[in-house]
Amino acid sequence: RTPSSDTLKAAETFNTWLSEVRETLPPTMYLDSYNEAYVLIEDRINLLIKNGLGGLILVVAILFILLNGRVAFWVTVGIPVSFAGTLAVMYALGGSINMVSMFALIMALGIIVDDAIVVGEDALTHFQRGEGALQAAEGGARRMFVPVMSSSLTTISAFLPLMIISGIIGNILFAIPLVIVCVIIASVIECFLIMPGHLHHSLKKMGHHAKESRFRQAVDSRFNAFRDGTFRSLSEKAMRNRGTTLALAIAVFFVSIFLIISGRIQFEFFPQPENQVLLGNVKFASGTPPNDVRAFAQQMEDALWRANDKLLEKYEREEDLIVHAVLRVNQATLDGGQNYQQGEQYASLHVETVTPDARNVRNPELISAWKAELSLPDGIEQLSITSPRGGPPGKDIDIFLTGQGSEVLKAASEELQEKLKSYVGVNDIQDDIPYGKSQFLYALTPQGEALGLTVSDIGKQLRAGFDGQLLQVFYDENEEVEVRIILPEQERNASRTLNSFPIITNRGETVRLDNVVTLESRKGLELVRHTEGKFGLRVTAGVDSSQNNANVVLDDINERFLPELAARYGLNYELKGRAEEQRKTGSEMMLGASIGFTLIYIILAWVFGSYSWPLAVILAIPLGISGAILGHWALGLNLTMLSWFGFFGLSGIVINDAIILVTFYRELREQGQAIHEAIVNATCLRLRAVLLTSLTTIAGLLPLLFETSLQAQFLIPMAVSISFGLAYATVLILFVIPALVSKIEEMREKRAAKQQDKQAVQLQTE
Repeated sequence: RTPSSDTLKAAETFNTWLSEVRETLPPTMYLDSYNEAYVLIEDRINLLIKNGLGGLILVVAILFILLNGRVAFWVTVGIPVSFAGTLAVMYALGGSINMVSMFALIMALGIIVDDAIVVGEDALTHFQRGEGALQAAEGGARRMFVPVMSSSLTTISAFLPLMIISGIIGNILFAIPLVIVCVIIASVIECFLIMPGHLHHSLKKMGHHAKESRFRQAVDSRFNAFRDGTFRSLSEKAMRNRGTTLALAIAVFFVSIFLIISGRIQFEFFPQPENQVLLGNVKFASGTPPNDVRAFAQQMEDALWRANDKLLEKYEREEDLIVHAVLRVNQATLDGGQNYQQGEQYASLHVETVTPDARNVRNPELISAWKAELSLPDGIEQLSITSPRGGPPGKDIDIFLTGQGSEVLKAASEELQEKLKSYVGVNDIQDDIPYGKSQFLYALTPQGEALGLTVSDIGKQLRAGFDGQLLQVFYDENEEVEVRIILPEQERNASRTLNSFPIITNRGETVRLDNVVTLESRKGLELVRHTEGKFGLRVTAGVDSSQNNANVVLDDINERFLPELAARYGLNYELKGRAEEQRKTGSEMMLGASIGFTLIYIILAWVFGSYSWPLAVILAIPLGISGAILGHWALGLNLTMLSWFGFFGLSGIVINDAIILVTFYRELREQGQAIHEAIVNATCLRLRAVLLTSLTTIAGLLPLLFETSLQAQFLIPMAVSISFGLAYATVLILFVIPALVSKIEEMREKRAAKQQDKQAVQLQTE
């Protein structure tokens, strides 16, 4: 199919054709398909749809439990409206429904309703205080316009910089910021232009004297009791002990940093779901009889089925682990399927297993069992049994050696490969310049020099004998025919011919080759590679993530081995592959974080009309990220690139509740309330909205957090970052941010009082 076509439609067309062709085949022939990647796509989409529906049910349930039924209904209506607008924009931009965009929509479930919750809850509060339906609905939209608009802008500011990430990671994950930004814009439009009209009619029908259901009365009474009792008491204690409150938050932050520094939480660039394809490839030495290559290829397949039978017995399975095994000779891929080499010395076996979720045997165990059944004959130069990986191209370990000739680089490569073998979990170690055919290197003897011969003279005569000397070119009708004089094939293929090969001197005399040159047999290199214009060699390897971490291996070998190797051989080295992609993506994400923080600060300074208050609110971001890090530690997960994407998203979401809280605090201060009283009252008044916005976002991701399918595991770190980070950030917003804001306010008042006293003294002096 073409890159822009629909995979599932292409698969449907293919299956229709396959069914029609099968009916025309004779009984002794059967046509089957393999490597059906579309099945995996269908499974992943269905998996995310299941998790999305589960999250949607939880979000709607929370809305109807904590909000008035009518308001909850119109808040819920905003979900499909916002999704429809998002899908329309994606269609216009040429986007597609894939696993990443589906995940972004699931993540947006809770974010979508945040704006509508704030507006709807404010409108309902004023309606219950006696305002008319129209006045309450319009007033809610008007009063919440600045806070909601600013919170939406901060969330967009957090996700927008992710669009600057380039390379394969940017291409894969670009859908996440695109979907989130589109969802937020659609949500804001729905919240201020559509929802107020619906709220007006709904509140008007409800009336001021409408009797709430028993369930609603019970929920509201218990919530109010909790808010005015337990929660207010905790808020008061946090305010009275501001130093302790802030110290605890900072201590948690440093604990989370320690978990990373100490290696208890490691970083894995881009983990991939387990593949259901295995590739077995072999390369024999040049000149190996083709029958020997074919025999070993068949042995590889037999060994695979023996490994399958032993694992079936071990795990008491009835169904085979192997679905298809396709044997190919004269070609192989020794780099995970990226490039294919051809020749009589190559063979490969393409293996398709049952889906990873349908078996309890993981790929590393299957590969180990397969290798254990193999008996390796002489002549094998490279044997690779791997499972291809998606995501960013390149191997976990990819070290580029350059700055010397091929022989020196090859020697350094072999030493480096031996070092890599000492690390647990490092596998499929090889370089990209394998040995080729044996070569004869020749040098003139003293007799040859005395006869006036040169290396060039010897080379020309050898080429004429073994490659042929062009004598004549003639045309046979329209074809050009060359006439060459050349040694018979039997003599050309015999090494003994070299020793007695006649060499003609400048005087016309004939001497044997072995009298005028010395011949040294040596294995030659199959090819010479250049990377970015540099002649060099790449040593690559994979790392089993269940046994070791690629970053740990690279850091160790880069610190303890590579500098000494480079100095000894006089060469240079660079880390390529995924390490290079990780380094590039990391620097771009740091730039994006700087842009995001700057935009968020500018927006907050505009909303608050202050340069100090934004600092208190922004402090919730790193403190909230510590909750995300602790979530990874609690679940035993490594930090990944998607975890960092989650940190960006968390940064914008955390700010939203803080903006609403500080906005209400300012209103209460303008009404004349003291600092302590205003901050506690603002926290209590916004408790329901803060809990709703946090709980709905967490609920949307909750099914994915408990998903056991291996196909969804690489998405879970981002869900963990947002859900755990937001859960902890909610505590920060309700207790730590108020303490910090009150401290800043008191410092500002003291500074203002000192300034007034100073001015008063100056006036008295004058």
